Amino acid sequence: MTNIERQILLNQIAILETLIPLAKSGADSTRELLRQRYRETARLVREQTKG
Repeated sequence: MTNIERQILLNQIAILETLIPLAKSGADSTRELLRQRYRETARLVREQTKG
């Protein structure tokens, strides 16, 4: 993963952290979809950082 790709993912995490509290809650809600994307993105960054 290049530095630029990593920075894009970190920016995506920051955006998701901002949006999650604003989203509607409940099963299959926007909030849950954002949380899922957040976890996937964070996992990808962690895996690539271990390298």
